[in-house]
Amino acid sequence: MKKEYMLKRRISIYFKKEQLEKDVSFIRLKQPFLKKARKNFALAAFLMDISNKDDFKEMLSMPSDFEAYDWVVIIAYYSMYVSALAALANISFKSRSHAATLAVLEHAYVLKKKLDAKHLHSLSNAYSLSEAMITKLAQAKTNRESAQYDATPAIARQNALSAFADADEFITKVEGLLQ
Repeated sequence: MKKEYMLKRRISIYFKKEQLEKDVSFIRLKQPFLKKARKNFALAAFLMDISNKDDFKEMLSMPSDFEAYDWVVIIAYYSMYVSALAALANISFKSRSHAATLAVLEHAYVLKKKLDAKHLHSLSNAYSLSEAMITKLAQAKTNRESAQYDATPAIARQNALSAFADADEFITKVEGLLQ
């Protein structure tokens, strides 16, 4: 109960700061957001292929040591985030804040429905995101910030592979829920 109260309080603050809006017309944004999420994911896949495959680098006249793992992490996060916006649109919300998006997702999809991931797999049209999926989105946000703002050399290939796999799983889960 305490967690739900805290989420409601945070969501209320996001409304006051105009970082959240609620209007039934936002439902129309669901499909465009899902389409954009898949487009972004396809770009992450393209960059992953370029980073991993020498024949792609050669075909594109790229240096043999070229890799864009940092951008794979960044784009994978944004593909997850845009699919999260689709989930919010589905319940008539529009967000202008990553933190507000996470709060609404957790409140509307995790706490309200109280379904575990094991239940989600058995319910074809379950209206819930598992807590693990929300955690992956939050972790992807942290990884994206590191990849984007850290001045160290490239993000490790393993981090890019993980972000890429998490994004695919997250987007697929949201698409399944919103059908």
